[in-house]
Amino acid sequence: MNKNILKKAVVGAGLGLSLLLPLVALAQSGQLPGPIVGSPERISGFITWVMNFITGIILTVAIIMLLFSAFLYMTAGGSDERVARAKNYLIYSIVGIVVAVLAFSVAPFIIALVGRGS
Repeated sequence: MNKNILKKAVVGAGLGLSLLLPLVALAQSGQLPGPIVGSPERISGFITWVMNFITGIILTVAIIMLLFSAFLYMTAGGSDERVARAKNYLIYSIVGIVVAVLAFSVAPFIIALVGRGS
């Protein structure tokens, strides 16, 4: 049991230190990067980029889960429990795809709505 805790502590410390590597690289160059958003007009573009990035990740995971649920269904072998598990994965993946598509659709709608009001 103690060896297991020690392994987890070493892996956690290694991951924590690896998160500091970009700071070490920046310290070597002596120059800090410029701001992500330099002007108020770029805020909209940055938010759109973040939303598209997160939505793309959600859509990718949902499609992978859809394929996984199909694999589970095909390998269920008639077992009611495994078929029910595959159906649950299928429902969750379809919900994920719908959420991702709505997220892609909502951003232009909100931008158009705010743009019309000003």
